[in-house]
Amino acid sequence: MKSLKTYLLLVTAVLLSTGHFALAQDSVKVEPIDPTIDVAKLTYDILVDGNLPQDDPANNKYKTLQAAYAAAPEGTEEKPTVIGIKPNVYQLPGEATGTSLSMTKNYITLLGLTNNRRAVVLADNRGHMEGGQGNGYILDVNANGFTLKNLTVLNYCNTDYEYPGDPSKNLKMRNPVITQAVAIQTAGDKHVYENVAFLSRLDTTFLRTTRSYLKNVYIEGPDDFIGGGTISVWENCEIVFPTGRGVMSASGITFINCKFEATHGLQFSKSEFGSGGGRFNALINCVMPVNSPQGPVAWVRGVPAPRPSQFSLTYHTKDTSGKPAVIYDSSVGPPTFTYSRELSDQEALAFNPWNLLRAVPNGAVDDWDPAGVKAKYEAAGQGSLIYRISLASGQNRGGGGRGGAGGGGGFAGPSVSSSIRSGGQGATFTATVVPNIAPDQTIKWSTDSNLVSLSQTTGPSVTVTGQNQSGEPQWVPIRATAANGYYITAYVYCEPKYIDPPTFTTKPKINPPANGMASVSYALDLGGRQDQSVITWYICDDLKGTNGREVATSRGNQPMMSLPLTSGYVGKYLLVGVEPKHQISDPGEAVTAITPTPITAADVLSPNITVNFRNFDPTTYETYVNGLWTVLGTWTSEPGDNFANGFGVRAASRGAALLYQQDAPMGDMQVDLVMNPEKSEGMGFGSPGSSVDGDQNQKADVYIKYDPRTKNGYALRWWRTTEYTGKCVYQLFKIQDGVGSPLNDKQVVSGVFKANTHMTLKIVGNTFSATASNGVDDETLSLEGTVTPNRYGGAGVYWSGSIPRGNSNVYSQFAISYPGATAK
Repeated sequence: MKSLKTYLLLVTAVLLSTGHFALAQDSVKVEPIDPTIDVAKLTYDILVDGNLPQDDPANNKYKTLQAAYAAAPEGTEEKPTVIGIKPNVYQLPGEATGTSLSMTKNYITLLGLTNNRRAVVLADNRGHMEGGQGNGYILDVNANGFTLKNLTVLNYCNTDYEYPGDPSKNLKMRNPVITQAVAIQTAGDKHVYENVAFLSRLDTTFLRTTRSYLKNVYIEGPDDFIGGGTISVWENCEIVFPTGRGVMSASGITFINCKFEATHGLQFSKSEFGSGGGRFNALINCVMPVNSPQGPVAWVRGVPAPRPSQFSLTYHTKDTSGKPAVIYDSSVGPPTFTYSRELSDQEALAFNPWNLLRAVPNGAVDDWDPAGVKAKYEAAGQGSLIYRISLASGQNRGGGGRGGAGGGGGFAGPSVSSSIRSGGQGATFTATVVPNIAPDQTIKWSTDSNLVSLSQTTGPSVTVTGQNQSGEPQWVPIRATAANGYYITAYVYCEPKYIDPPTFTTKPKINPPANGMASVSYALDLGGRQDQSVITWYICDDLKGTNGREVATSRGNQPMMSLPLTSGYVGKYLLVGVEPKHQISDPGEAVTAITPTPITAADVLSPNITVNFRNFDPTTYETYVNGLWTVLGTWTSEPGDNFANGFGVRAASRGAALLYQQDAPMGDMQVDLVMNPEKSEGMGFGSPGSSVDGDQNQKADVYIKYDPRTKNGYALRWWRTTEYTGKCVYQLFKIQDGVGSPLNDKQVVSGVFKANTHMTLKIVGNTFSATASNGVDDETLSLEGTVTPNRYGGAGVYWSGSIPRGNSNVYSQFAISYPGATAK
């Protein structure tokens, strides 16, 4: 008889040759029979049989899994409690606000009494806002020693399932629109999943275990569907992207002889999760998809952070054509290859199941051997080999936001860095090998740069001091290498020896307003260096600086020499503070200047407003003042290469708003803005929301012809919905006394909300129009409606979406114009 692997390969070849490419197991007619399983020899303590007329507790037989689990005693490591499950579909209907079945007893095994994992199905069909609150967990396990064998865990909220041999047991999805619908969430230690399928369409599994072992597992999902816990080993598994692409959010996993299937590219981790998922992944003798024009195979989705310290690892991994697999750092931008490296033969010996799982990482050794390979690897001396180096940094002085102290523990984030200054204290890095039972725990330190010196080249720690005479700060890599050749990299941002700040040869002076701008002039003794002075602008009530309010400041080492004037400055004095600085000095004490007279209406040449978020002050101001911004909630200034002017502001609290107050009566009006949602695939928000008012309903507004003080005007509103995947619903709204209502019945469903979304709102006469496009694809937006003209001239944005990293939105440009209007 042919092996199962050979059989599946033959079937795959047939599917490819006939053009019928299976997207997911639930649509595959192949039965995954495991001929190594003799069903007659499977033993159990408690039986689940869906064909029983009723429970039979006296004989430990139950009709439902729920009843069997309730009756099951907690097992031990030496004698787990085994619940045998006969072939059938077992519905696990749970409460709307909870999980279908919560399991907290240690050492419980759910054993399908079959050699076909598709024949025993544990199922429910609830997802986020589709039949349940939260993420619709089918199984939620928080216990040690949990085992699943020979069965399928299915959340069929968004996918059909065809039961083998009995169409009457087929399961029909609740809704084709993909939402969060978790098959299983796990926590605890020593979990085993063997000959199991996990099926869903989003967030399929949340593996949060300390250690887990998966063998012959089939898992599918488009996004956030793996996890990984502290460390897990996946052997002979299939990881399938049924929609053709996605990100698995995998971390801390060693994949051995696994196959990944995606037709349009895949990513292992999200950039918002520590730019690399926070922990390494290793691919040992795996098969990856060939890179597609529609999307690459990459470690990180989005723009990854530079200078990773920990690398994802590969060893003899091929693509489906048999060539060495090519895995990019990132799904965007030009190809780079800094996030991973190929293991040497010596290093690769450590990546075997017994060596990886026989102890909690750098914890007590208990010789856990779920793969049954201890004797094999112990005889070969491969049970105490280094497979990881824990790296931590001691930050001896502030890094100015450039690097910062790296994570400490053994599975910390990918970037460990410090900032040092030549002539000052150094930075100390400490490395610890994993596992701690490795016979040779020597660490060797090295660098190829002459900009730093190392306190020693061998030992658990090294202190790096700067000797940068170049006049420019530079990043310097420091390598830590273990006895078997395994290495990682720390980084120091090495600045030259700082000197005193430059002195003023001409003190700051605010020039008379010209061309609608105020400007400051000064001169510094820079000695040929670059002026990086920090300039901050204020408005105040008098020459003494009373009631000063910051209105703009320098960022990114670019002095803000000029300030656009708005109607909010009329009648106010301008005060400027200049902190002198160049590239090898700290900012000096601020020297101030103030205008001798207040700003007049004649100084403001236009009512139009264009915000440069490089200089925007995101401090909360809850008052409404003509010509100024009201800042509600929490906003953070964010640098980014793709942002207009290199900076944007990020909504960091639910219900955050930026509102521009314009009290002068205005006619026609236009608002132009640029946005970068962190959910980059068109859905924009962390979860589906609605158009209903209130901060707890995920949505966004852009206001036009709006009076923030009275909360009246118009808006474009959009939200993610359960009815569409990768798209949002957009609708024009009227806002009256703070309450929104649709302007008309027209809604547009669009995937336009992606990176660099350019949006324009116009009200000309009684016509309100909204258009949008993005910098990624050809998705667009176009809406139009009829309004009753008003005389308001305010505008703004409002965000009530969720705000954890990866869910919020960055606004990098906002411009308000009034065609035909002149300053008053």
